[in-house]
Amino acid sequence: MSEPVEVFSVPLGPLQANCFIVVRGEQGLVIDPGDEANIVIQAFTEFGFAPAAVLVTHGHFDHFGGVTPIARHFDIPVYVGAEDAGQMADGGLGSMAGFDIEPVEEARTMEGEQTLDLPISVLAIPTPGHSRGSYTFAIGEEELFVGDLLFQGSVGRTDLPGGNMDQLLNSVAALIRRFPPDAIVHSGHGPDTSLGRELALNPFLSPIRHDPEHRW
Repeated sequence: MSEPVEVFSVPLGPLQANCFIVVRGEQGLVIDPGDEANIVIQAFTEFGFAPAAVLVTHGHFDHFGGVTPIARHFDIPVYVGAEDAGQMADGGLGSMAGFDIEPVEEARTMEGEQTLDLPISVLAIPTPGHSRGSYTFAIGEEELFVGDLLFQGSVGRTDLPGGNMDQLLNSVAALIRRFPPDAIVHSGHGPDTSLGRELALNPFLSPIRHDPEHRW
């Protein structure tokens, strides 16, 4: 029987974006280290092993500000959606917000749905809406790392470049059709939730509740 997956949520940086450290046995991944790379590095130093990769759900600075120091320290690859790679290379709106973000210039870009070749199996699913290149990372049927696509009681903003509410609703609806209601949604900010809870209670998902098969 394989060892269980453990997920540790660590809010980092001035915007308190959730960084997720995913561990199974002596294998690990880092998802969306937005800042304070030293905290992530110290965690894996204490674990006694290095992460296999850094995964980035989308190219906004509060989700990748710590990527380059972590990737450099452990000499590991970085994965991001192809359409958001440019934002990571130029600071991802960080300078506009007054933050000095170290760019990510050598990321492995993803296009379409794919299973990443990593020690912990990850299905990378395009879920645009908050940004053009947003991805959800699924580990099994139970763990969904959605970035800023979906929050407890809310959804990601769509007024930034590349945002589109129709795309966002389609992305959320596709996850709801595909994964069980009790699938855990690990959001980019705030607490975890579940697909079923959000479908039932999230006011922004009212169109999906009333017409679940519609394509916006």
